[in-house]
Amino acid sequence: MRPEDIYQSPEAAAYYKAHPDFFHFATPADLPKDLIWETNDTDTEFSDPQAKLGGVFNFAFPVFPPTLRRVGPNSNNSFRGYAYDAYDLALTFPNPETGKTIPGTALSWAVSKDRRTVYYKLDPNVCFTDGQPVTADDYFFAFYFFQSPHIVAPFYNDYYSREFAGITKFDDYTIAITLPDERPDPLYFAMMYPIPRQFFKEFGPDYPSRYQYRYQPTTGPYQVLDGDVRMEQSITFTRVKNWWGDSRRYYRNRYNPDKLVFRIVRDNDKIFQMFVLGEIDALDIRTPKFWYRLNNEPVFQKGYVEKATFYYEKPRPTYGIYINTWKPFLGDLNVRLGLQYAMDFQRVIDTFFRGDYQRLNQMFEGYGEFTNPNVKARPYDPDRAMAYFAKAGFAKRGPDGILVNKDGTRLSFELTMDDSEMRKFLPTLVDSARKAGLELRPEVLQRTTQFKKILEKKHDLCFSAWATVGKYPDFWQTHHIDNAIETDADGTVKAKRQTNNITSTRDKELSELIDRHRIAKTEQEVKDLGWEIQQRIHDEASFIPAFKVATYRLAYWRWLNFPKNFGMKASDEFIETSVFWIDEQKRAETQNALRTGKTFPPQNRVYDQHNSEN
Repeated sequence: MRPEDIYQSPEAAAYYKAHPDFFHFATPADLPKDLIWETNDTDTEFSDPQAKLGGVFNFAFPVFPPTLRRVGPNSNNSFRGYAYDAYDLALTFPNPETGKTIPGTALSWAVSKDRRTVYYKLDPNVCFTDGQPVTADDYFFAFYFFQSPHIVAPFYNDYYSREFAGITKFDDYTIAITLPDERPDPLYFAMMYPIPRQFFKEFGPDYPSRYQYRYQPTTGPYQVLDGDVRMEQSITFTRVKNWWGDSRRYYRNRYNPDKLVFRIVRDNDKIFQMFVLGEIDALDIRTPKFWYRLNNEPVFQKGYVEKATFYYEKPRPTYGIYINTWKPFLGDLNVRLGLQYAMDFQRVIDTFFRGDYQRLNQMFEGYGEFTNPNVKARPYDPDRAMAYFAKAGFAKRGPDGILVNKDGTRLSFELTMDDSEMRKFLPTLVDSARKAGLELRPEVLQRTTQFKKILEKKHDLCFSAWATVGKYPDFWQTHHIDNAIETDADGTVKAKRQTNNITSTRDKELSELIDRHRIAKTEQEVKDLGWEIQQRIHDEASFIPAFKVATYRLAYWRWLNFPKNFGMKASDEFIETSVFWIDEQKRAETQNALRTGKTFPPQNRVYDQHNSEN
């Protein structure tokens, strides 16, 4: 297919014409003559040249995603990482081992002297998974798409309008992206993905419903074919034949299975049993219960199943309790401070997690020098909790031991949690809170239902976590006032739905700091403002940090092979790294051993080359 044969949206073309200050058209002769082009084709590879293509990889996932859209209502769910984030390729990437910029869909790049514009030469071999070639027009369409109100995604609308100043097309395979001002790392801030305009030729106001369960083509190696979404049962990804990345330095010998089958299994004990029976190939174990239980299983003791612990370095998932400050009494800082001291997460760590985890100190941990080391989680202290509750008017215990105010209102809040294995530490939190005169009313919901509830800002307290990515902390999504409030046509101010500010934080001064952080020109400014913001968020006390872990643990049948270093430094998901492969000869050998009783030495490997405490 030639670039000129690809569908061009009349609406997008009209949008470009209506915004000439953002969308620019030029010729190759207009490129600056003093550009210094880079390509980085000598950096560290992280795959194994012995990897083999082929096979079907079976994995279990505990919930069917509420949508297969990449953006829009309910799209920021836990399955999106597997569906898109792990596989789609941007213009450039930080090498997950060295941190240096490596090519993605662009073969080379150059940064302007004022550090506001990045120029890219696109790889003409890159195609979307539906076969459509990727050209400059797909990056133009990306801005039209992300700036459109049709996607019902305030974060994307804001980000792609405010964080970019324009895009220029020089020819089908040469573009430039301009930032609003100088940035500390222009390549990081200009990094973006193309959007397949052919697939979105029906894009319009009904986007959320029309594309609800339609898989968006990406530049990656896997696609979802018609018939491979079985509602509430499974989603299958099929490898693209002759994928363009197979010959590229940083993508060869990766993404090896022919198919990835995600089977929906809601019960964690059932997932464990399916793994032991060989019905799924690997088990990503996030709770110690199953990790230690596996030691007693014959399939591990006889060496058919192996275990690995991998230390990584990247920002930590934000496990904790999010306090909805919009709800009654939770807007009172003294109540929130009392809640901080009323949650015994250290007891949860010591008992439920068997001491394998550590206390998380704040939402923005793991960003190196950009994390404020002075921000520490508040310890469990019932007396201090009750002192703060008393300042809020809850000074007297009722007959059941729960504090009440002068109107007789009990200090009682609903704590919403999903139905994962972690729900089992709820009694510990309920017990610790009661000692501080606080009643927690547990509400356990199926994961999709819980996710919808908290995005609608209908919770009091919720236990949840956001996955964290990127070089710098992103405060806007979770703490800016723009994501906290909205006004109805009649002037009623209410909590803004479908945003990631699930604490409804609406501190104007904090928002001003966040705005300054977003336009910081140097890394020193990013650091200084970031530290100040993190301290202010800590003082605002709407998030109770829970726990963190510096490793991921994987159990897998021995026919899965990995490189000698197992994973990548900046990855906390083995599927995200996609460096494993299936050895069909070892599968046959293992299955024969199961029948004959042959055994292999048990393997429990630890890869600690990235352990910061070594």
